[in-house]
Amino acid sequence: MVDNVETLSGGDDLFFHPDVVSFYSSVIREWESEKEVALLLGCTKHKPYSRSFMHKKVIGMLNKHNLTPKVQEYIIGEPLVVVPREWETKYPAAHYDFPPNEMTESGRKVFTFRLSQFFRKAIEMHNVFIIFTPNHHKKIILDSIDGLFYPVTVPYNLYKLPVLLKTLKEVLNEI
Repeated sequence: MVDNVETLSGGDDLFFHPDVVSFYSSVIREWESEKEVALLLGCTKHKPYSRSFMHKKVIGMLNKHNLTPKVQEYIIGEPLVVVPREWETKYPAAHYDFPPNEMTESGRKVFTFRLSQFFRKAIEMHNVFIIFTPNHHKKIILDSIDGLFYPVTVPYNLYKLPVLLKTLKEVLNEI
């Protein structure tokens, strides 16, 4: 984690902040994963994301059932677009505040386009994509996929974690 770093805050303008653009470009250029399943999670108010209640539950479930080596977690959110779990403390992933309600239609278009570009790369790395996000992010993800693949969607709710676990185990058995 980067210490003594100012938190970036704002709305759509953050999509074009040099540090945000650099982070996104690094994900596109450098990120690699050999895990079979991509688990798409929504971003959280808490940074790093793993401090949020739901992310703690998901991480705990993956660890308990030894699924972490097979499941790549991606946090989907504005303005960074996509953050691999392993990079959640890499600047600026843990140093921004972008209330989703501040995103306008033009920001959504940037988000959707960039996420689509990421998915074009990600389909070469993962066999299955599972969406476990609040509706706000689920809609953006579905718009970004644009026929590249057909994700499995699990309703986002604490009480649906057993369904997520069952889904993960089923898709891993099919691979």
